[in-house]
Formats: sequence, C-alpha cells, structure tokens
Amino acid sequence: MAWQRLGQVDPADLRGARLQAHWAAQVLSAAGETFAPHVPDTSHTAMVWDADGGALVGRTLPDAGGCRIALRVADLVLLLLAGDGTALAELALAGHTLAQAYRWTGDTVARHTRAARARALVHPGYELEPHPLASNGRFERDPGLPELARWYANAALALRRLERETPSAGEVLCWPHHFDMATLLTLEVDRAGDAVRTVGVGFSPGDDFIRMPYWYVNHGPETDRTDLPVLAEGEWFTDGWIGAVLRGDALVAAGDASDQEGRLRAFLASAVPASRALAVEAPLE
Repeated sequence: MAWQRLGQVDPADLRGARLQAHWAAQVLSAAGETFAPHVPDTSHTAMVWDADGGALVGRTLPDAGGCRIALRVADLVLLLLAGDGTALAELALAGHTLAQAYRWTGDTVARHTRAARARALVHPGYELEPHPLASNGRFERDPGLPELARWYANAALALRRLERETPSAGEVLCWPHHFDMATLLTLEVDRAGDAVRTVGVGFSPGDDFIRMPYWYVNHGPETDRTDLPVLAEGEWFTDGWIGAVLRGDALVAAGDASDQEGRLRAFLASAVPASRALAVEAPLE
C-alpha cells in the first residue's frame, strides 16, 4: 500500500467524523471485552487496521471460526468478518443508534455461532468525549469520514514499517479509549520483565490537547528537563504531557503524497532518538 495524500478536508474540520468513528469503534471494543480472553494491558479491547478493507478490526472471537467484528471507517459500516476476511454480515450505521449497533452485533455473533456466543455486549467502562450518540442520538453520514480513513491508513503504513525496522517495537494497535494508533518501543525492563523505560510512537485523530489529527512521540519516565532537543520537524508539546508532536496542518502543508510521507519520516527520524535519549537519562522512581 502507498501513502494517500491528505488534505482534501482541512484537519481542523475532522472533529465530527472523528467523534462518530470513535463512538462506533466502541462496539469492537465491547466485543473484545465480552468474548475475548482478558489480558492485563487491555489489548483484548484494541483493534488493528485492515489495509485492504479500510477498516479497524477487533480481536478474534473465540470458538467462532476466526470471526472478528470490524468497522469500515470511510462510511461507518459494521462488519462481521470470517477468518479469511470475507464479510459475513454488515450494518451501515447511518440512521442507527449506538444501542442498535450493540444489539445488531450481539445478535449477529449469536446467530453465527448458533447461540454458543449468545450474550449482550459489555463495554470496558471508560468515558469518552460527550456526544449525542451517548444518549440515543443517531449516526450520520459525514463528509470527513473518507479523509479520516486516509489518516488511519497512512498511520498504519508508517507504524508497521517502524515495527518491522525496530526489534523493540510492540504490535501496532488502535486503542479504543483515546482512539490513537501506536506502537511502544521497550528500552529497558526490570527483573520481572516489565518495561521501565519506553518510547511511544503513535497517531491521534485529535483530542482535548490538540483538536486535529497529529503524530506524537512520548517517553517514559518523563523528563523534567526544560532544554529539550531541537527537532528536524514538529515541535515539543508540554501542556499536560511532554512529547514531540507533528500537527496535522503541518503534515498536510508538506504538499503531495511523497512530500507528506517524507515530512513524517523526518519527524520520526528526529523525534524517536531524541525521546529515547530523554527516557534513558530520566531517573527511575
């Protein structure tokens, strides 16, 4: 897959599409919470990106023939996928409520498994940014959704390349709480094998900190330095957390697809080693 040019919709105008997609993705998270074996890092509720289908895909459902619940982002369609990726059932969310999406998913899984997995979906319980969908509002068609899908597709492309090239990188996952897609680089572990020094590299579609899509590189333990290293691209964000960021408008301003991808590569090539150095020198508690 190749980088898709961004900017057909202004990054600052994607909030509506982002919020609808975020709420829709909770169905996938709930399916993982309800059916998949639980793990301490809650990755049983996380998603991966399917480049061919342009969809976020949840964890495999146990005893269901390899089936998974997916969300095609460009038009907000819920899917039940077979193990080979074939769509077994689908629901276009426009005009439906979140409760109807949950019910359709539960009913579809029960029907496909001949009631072996017949149960109501249970959400992990974290809070999301307020939206009418939380109180029986209905999903709507949003012209920003295809652009949002391009942001996620490009993020998966770049992050999986980083994962392949970096032995310490973890699986690229989209996390349902903050809706970011990221990988974690483990720099040091303790005697129990738990990571104590890390660098997180990811893409956010926007949040309360930056209300447009952006890339970030953060580190742990977090530095207390104020003289942060110079970055080739992007900037340091220090309002609530410390990390390098490349804002969506700066990435779009690079120009065509190859120039946008080149700007992101330059940002990561600068921000990752800078954050690695900050994490290594920071004192452990």
